Amino acid sequence: MFSIIKIGGSTLENLQPAFFKTLKNKIQNGEKVVIVHGGGPEINKKLKEAGLPIQIKDGIRITSKNALSCVKKALKDIANSNLVERLNQEGIKAVGLCGSEHMLIQCDYLNEEKYGYVGKVKNVNTAILEKLLESGKVPVIASLGITDKGEEVNINADTAAGETASALLATSVCFVTDTSGIQIEGQEMDHLSVTELKQSIHDGHIYGGMIPKVEAVIKCLELNIEEVLITDQSLSGTRCYKEVLAL
Repeated sequence: MFSIIKIGGSTLENLQPAFFKTLKNKIQNGEKVVIVHGGGPEINKKLKEAGLPIQIKDGIRITSKNALSCVKKALKDIANSNLVERLNQEGIKAVGLCGSEHMLIQCDYLNEEKYGYVGKVKNVNTAILEKLLESGKVPVIASLGITDKGEEVNINADTAAGETASALLATSVCFVTDTSGIQIEGQEMDHLSVTELKQSIHDGHIYGGMIPKVEAVIKCLELNIEEVLITDQSLSGTRCYKEVLAL
């Protein structure tokens, strides 16, 4: 059973011992886990240091060639290295990977004119991941990709997680955030269908920073992943699912 855990950049900086304990229990119970991570705060820090603008449009980071250099340093050299080191310290055998290396995540440009060096995933080399998983290791992927021409591109980490899950035929994707789940009118929801998610956005019950997370959840479900969770570090939160149409 494959499962994907996506860790957002802000959460990445404050992972607690309870998260690693829960993750270790999942692995000991036979789950084969792949981690995909972002690194927004670290990317912003590197951009500021370089005197480059922070530009986000439609929830996508506009990435110039100079900005891409900052993204690579933040994701690969800092976020990925730190997370892998911490996992191993906690007794979880982890291996750091970069999606742009070994043709792991192959991409086309999403819209080069509009977003710059941002990738649209077209293939994930699952053989690399399966080999590591079979050896008892946890692949930890920095969300970068590579084009057919060998050009590195930035990838939205939520998108990278969903596409990796789809390629592996994973049963679940877990988005680890700073919130314990999705709240509707002040009440935390145990489960929500795609229809309910879309209606809640339309009605304004899901708003602000939760909207892009929920949109990523919907995209994952449309890739035929059985369930997607929005959780805090306890890895239990709101379970989202796609309705099964009656025959």
